[in-house]
Amino acid sequence: MQDNASASIGQVGYVSIEQPFGLQPPQVHCPICGQQQFVEQDDEYLETPCEHLAFVFGGEEDEFVYASADFSARFARFDAELDLRFPEEARVGEEYEEASSFYRDLFPRRLADLGYGAHLLALRITYGGMAEGSPVWFSDVYGFDYSTIRDEEA
Repeated sequence: MQDNASASIGQVGYVSIEQPFGLQPPQVHCPICGQQQFVEQDDEYLETPCEHLAFVFGGEEDEFVYASADFSARFARFDAELDLRFPEEARVGEEYEEASSFYRDLFPRRLADLGYGAHLLALRITYGGMAEGSPVWFSDVYGFDYSTIRDEEA
């Protein structure tokens, strides 16, 4: 297994997928092992992450709804570095927003800031529907870490 703390080579794989308006969000399966990541049971979504899932960013919640231990540690380091760069009184304005935001086009750059490289595949899935008579769109991002693949013979 590759050491996740080592320097990453290459860019994060980042794929944007937009579903036709009105379709339900897809049932996302791991591209490595095929396991479904969330299972619907009795109108509730149960987390069923495999060892390859690094994170899930929920567009509706606008936050990370799942984070592996490795991702959590990387994110904690990222937050600590932000705290050093931007004391609490400096956490306003465009510069802080640019440095801390994970929105849309900044997502791949933030993943690189967290130390990920070509061993991470992030799938941004955008879907839309109607809510209270108005159209709404959300983008969920699933990150799969290929460095967690283990050699079965080892």
